[in-house]
Amino acid sequence: MDGSIKHLWIGLLTKTFNVTVLMLKSISLENFKCFKEEATFNLKKINVFTGYNGRGKSSVFQSLLVLSQSLHRYGNIETLEINGDLVQLGVLEDLINCEKKTDSTIRFHLKSDIEGAEDIKLGYKEKEDSERLGKLDELEIDGIDYFNREVSAIQDDKNTIMEIHKLSNYPTQFHSLLSNYNYVSADRKGPTLYEEKRDLTIYNPIGKNGENLLNAIAKKKTLQDKVNRAVSYIMDGGEISINGEYARKTDILSLNFKTSNSSENKFKSINCGYGYSYVLSIVANVLTINKGILFIENPEAHLHPKAQSHLIKFICKELAEKDVQLFVETHSEHIINGIRICTLKKDSLITHNDVCFYFFDMNYCFIKLNMDENAQIDNWPTGFFDQQEIDLAEILKLGLLK
Repeated sequence: MDGSIKHLWIGLLTKTFNVTVLMLKSISLENFKCFKEEATFNLKKINVFTGYNGRGKSSVFQSLLVLSQSLHRYGNIETLEINGDLVQLGVLEDLINCEKKTDSTIRFHLKSDIEGAEDIKLGYKEKEDSERLGKLDELEIDGIDYFNREVSAIQDDKNTIMEIHKLSNYPTQFHSLLSNYNYVSADRKGPTLYEEKRDLTIYNPIGKNGENLLNAIAKKKTLQDKVNRAVSYIMDGGEISINGEYARKTDILSLNFKTSNSSENKFKSINCGYGYSYVLSIVANVLTINKGILFIENPEAHLHPKAQSHLIKFICKELAEKDVQLFVETHSEHIINGIRICTLKKDSLITHNDVCFYFFDMNYCFIKLNMDENAQIDNWPTGFFDQQEIDLAEILKLGLLK
């Protein structure tokens, strides 16, 4: 083997991975789903996406989730796993903007706090042997193009040169930017009688649908106590108990609820409605994640407005001191207002500078809302939680005309 090539491979094999999770500062999407031209989202500690249905909110989540599941599936970023544990998006052609079919590359542009990997550009085309996979076609980090960079020290064919330099030189800290993701899907598991005992994975251990929820809670008594305190606060009373805990010789876990602190009666989860079960996946993820990014879709689902407000306040408080970024997709003004309240409380570690709101309008455009230190928004757009005022005005008008 040529000495220069050998040196590169040794460097690749002996390189130390830095697992410190650092802040994702922005993500830009180009030719990805509804984003024809490059669309940039500057990010903060708490990032909230709201607006009209089917206008691109979920696509922002999916862009990061598809990269993360690809890294976990293959151990690198060279193959895009379009259908994995987090998201199933069909074939690569489905991800290409329908108005830009002449360009077959979807592009992701990430900016982070990672020294040596602060500016990362990725491009993927359809893999020759599978329409359900993408192959890395563009890679640029901090201005260095890893596909077109000429390397005079190695005399070999171009493909080998590019492969070696791509693998050995892109900063391994980039892995940590996509590694620690917890995802709570809108389609999470509702009330269920039983859950089989199983080992938890390190990656998104509770599961995007909450399929491993009882296993996660049952493994640690201290976690169950924390969950109970959170549930009691969010739901104005309540407690969970899990039967078949790990010390017992059974393969089944079951969940019971006590819906009032003043009563000792416990009920099977299937007899307590969806609210308690839906909130549990969120609570458990918030309490167990210590670093990375937590994605939550529709946290308001099946919850009374007061519970929605309590839930987001609990989330903000718990994550304030953790090395965790929060991504929330919501259609609830109670979630939005709960976050605004958190930024105003004197004892809160979350300020208006830690929060970013994006609103997606009916024309597939989005705007970043400007919130000041008094939690006031000065560029309130049409369609941004104004339906109540519209309906009340119509009620008043129709009532006067009777």
